[in-house]
Amino acid sequence: MISLQFHLSRPLVAAVAVIAAGLCGLNACDSKPAAPATQVSGQVVLYTSIDEPYVRPLVKRFEQTTGIRVTLVTDSEATKTAGLIEKLQAERDRPRADVYWGNEIFHTINLAESGLFAPYRSPVAEDVPARWRDPADRYTDIGLRARVIAISTRPDIAAQVRSIRSLLDLTDPKFKGRLAICHPGFGTASGHVAALYTVWGEQKADDFFRKLRDNDIKLLGGNSVVAEQVAAGVLWAGPTDNDDVAIGKAENQPIDGIVPDQGPDGIGTLLMPTTIALVAGAANPIAGKKLIDFLVAPAVERELIDRRYLGYSVRDSEKHVKAMDVDYPKVAAAMPHAVERSLAILQHRRGVR
Repeated sequence: MISLQFHLSRPLVAAVAVIAAGLCGLNACDSKPAAPATQVSGQVVLYTSIDEPYVRPLVKRFEQTTGIRVTLVTDSEATKTAGLIEKLQAERDRPRADVYWGNEIFHTINLAESGLFAPYRSPVAEDVPARWRDPADRYTDIGLRARVIAISTRPDIAAQVRSIRSLLDLTDPKFKGRLAICHPGFGTASGHVAALYTVWGEQKADDFFRKLRDNDIKLLGGNSVVAEQVAAGVLWAGPTDNDDVAIGKAENQPIDGIVPDQGPDGIGTLLMPTTIALVAGAANPIAGKKLIDFLVAPAVERELIDRRYLGYSVRDSEKHVKAMDVDYPKVAAAMPHAVERSLAILQHRRGVR
């Protein structure tokens, strides 16, 4: 932007500055000097573990609506959450990301506790219940994904898996060699494992994973891989995320998903909100807030539900599903220990039997 060198009165200088800033915003200037705190930058960097086919159309619409360019940074299926977390932590002193949109809540809580996020309460999310809010406004919950049990609907397998209604049903010896689970160190599986240790206690959780080990459960490199193997008939069933099953069903693959533990005595299914946060020290905080406002809108949440990425809305989930009653910060704190302990059992390591 060309700086004005004329000697003008203070009111006229202010008026010219406002007009110039508005023209630059309309043209999404890229080569201007650093923006003042009251001016929206023409770009924003989004780190996200949301699957790209879902987030890309939203980003494009945001760009068209605001004129703000979005640089999208994603990661691979197996390491998408862990990889981005490591990246955020490595860049702590000089953050490159402005906004982080995670596909679950537990890693987000740990990042928030370590000071990586700046408080921001979006006015667009005022209708989100307190249960799905961070008391310190360090992140905002958007929609809910659910942990389900993928089952094969192939005629030769369907009758065998019809009895599955609970995670505990996976310990039935008749399923030996026919089950899979995502490696507990990856993605949403980490939080699921920690939630089970928190709800059941260590003894019952250890027993569950021992029985899965004795059933020769396969450790795979991602939740989508679990769904793919079940759909292919290589395996019969396994815990995964609702969207991984939905993708297979949309492609007419022989797969379905059971929302587990919904009966009167069931613990409910683990619901995992996606979480969006403003990165502390972000280079483009005003543009980052605008992106957050756009993404937390009810219409965006509804779109992601309709596209089967999200299972439920944070605004009315209790009407549709029995959720596991968990303290999310407590689960987040327990996650490293729970992941290590479950892996030691599943991989027959010494020290945990």
